[in-house]
Amino acid sequence: MGDRANFGFKDQKGDTVFLYGHWAGYDMLAKLANAVQAAEPRWQDPSYATRIAISHLIGEDWNQTLSWGIYVNQLGDNEHKVPVINWVTQTFTLYEEDLETVVFSLSLAAFVDKYSRLIMV
Repeated sequence: MGDRANFGFKDQKGDTVFLYGHWAGYDMLAKLANAVQAAEPRWQDPSYATRIAISHLIGEDWNQTLSWGIYVNQLGDNEHKVPVINWVTQTFTLYEEDLETVVFSLSLAAFVDKYSRLIMV
């Protein structure tokens, strides 16, 4: 069981780091928007922005041996559409699981504005 989701972060070379979360699907776009908002001071630096966003998503689970994984250019187990942050183009895109079919795209600022909110844990 789980609520498996992946969060993608595309770098300047076109590679995508995917953060896999075993229990990350619930309210995933709000969680991602909050993480992207936390990384806003470094949106121009993909390596720092990705680290900040991933750290924000993992939160206090950083020292656990379960629940989170990292892949490059491939998805972990998945049960949801796949959000990808592209730091170079400053866009958020939601893909079908095939990672080719676009559901919709927004600028990072519009994504944060639309989806970020206080999440009760």
